[in-house]
Amino acid sequence: MGSSLKPTIRDVAEQAGVSLATVSYVLSGRNGGSTRISEPTKERVLQAAQALGYVANHAARGMRRGRTDTVAVVVENLDAPWDRSLAEAANRILPSHGYRVVILLGHEAWRNFMLSGGADGAILGFSTGSAEELRTIADLVARGAAQVVVSQSLEPRGFDVVSMGEGGGIAEAAQYLASRHRRIGVIDRVHTAAGSGPGRLELFRTGLERHGVELDPALVRSSPGSWRTTYTEALDMLSGGDPPTAVFATSDLDAVCVGVAAERLGIKVPQQLEIIGVGNSDFGQDAEPALSTVGPDPVQDDIIRLLLVRLEARQGRPEGQSGGRHVPAPWRLHFRGTTVRGGAG
Repeated sequence: MGSSLKPTIRDVAEQAGVSLATVSYVLSGRNGGSTRISEPTKERVLQAAQALGYVANHAARGMRRGRTDTVAVVVENLDAPWDRSLAEAANRILPSHGYRVVILLGHEAWRNFMLSGGADGAILGFSTGSAEELRTIADLVARGAAQVVVSQSLEPRGFDVVSMGEGGGIAEAAQYLASRHRRIGVIDRVHTAAGSGPGRLELFRTGLERHGVELDPALVRSSPGSWRTTYTEALDMLSGGDPPTAVFATSDLDAVCVGVAAERLGIKVPQQLEIIGVGNSDFGQDAEPALSTVGPDPVQDDIIRLLLVRLEARQGRPEGQSGGRHVPAPWRLHFRGTTVRGGAG
């Protein structure tokens, strides 16, 4: 093998002293069936592949076989609790069905990977509703890729849509806080994939105004997604001359940061400060005290199973996907430890 060339499966076979078929079988991760490969042989193949720096070209193999046994999960930010929990659900469920999971960050990576034939299906964990996104989804439908899209506005056409009905839960949070407070702070996370409808801040503001409470602009802070920045903003907000007695954060991660800042300042939660986040994430539930939050009941596993149904249908009709399901996932306010209702107050 020339030093300038990438190692091939033939190089691995020669170094391990086995057949091409044996290398292909071992590196595919397959088990069972009529083929039996001894553990020493498997180990010899894996050691040879590692020594040579061999990396399987799954896309090329998939083109030959008509399937890649790969699923792409597209998220914005793995630091965000929702994105992380969706990725964890995929990694927990899909391998037992024979699928490798690839986590992609952002739409550009998703488009390039999927249009190059990198996966049999994809879960699009967020939707911008842009014209380019819609063209990509339609192109993948025509190619037979199985897709599940999390979107507030898309209609299922050859793919399934899970719609997160945020509005009802945020209105519920606004009603609860408006009934108890007049000084309400907000930490608003800046979302790069904002849809066509109103954002979480505007939904919350509208809900408060419906109950006669207006937000003080001095108590509305932006979070770029960094917990350090959120923590600093929360410290500044809570240590001011006229601090809020409640804070609504448009993500669970930011809400937990507010709780940490309150603890640093000696402010008791929920007795002196009520906090509500958004997302209903495991991260918020595991916090101390457990975070009161707006969000759906856990739907990540359901999203993975929707895709599995589409993948099974794809095997019988690889030339294209048809139909589609619309699965609503309405949000509600989950009372836990950071609000007086549901907390220790």
